[in-house]
Amino acid sequence: MFILLWLFCGITAATIGAKKGEGLLSFVIAFFFGPFGIVFAILCKGNRKNCPYCKELINKEATRCPRCQREQ
Repeated sequence: MFILLWLFCGITAATIGAKKGEGLLSFVIAFFFGPFGIVFAILCKGNRKNCPYCKELINKEATRCPRCQREQ
């Protein structure tokens, strides 16, 4: 049962981290540290930055913000 819980934490953290570009790292941390990995995945910025105009988190390589449509 314990192993299933840790595997569930890993999959959950990987899902959250994948949206931020850090899926594998989040999975590994959650697999070894359990629920703390989920917290890490939630708090991690990943490969994103703040748009200087609307402060939305966007991909670092983005040339245009999807929210405010301004050039970066």
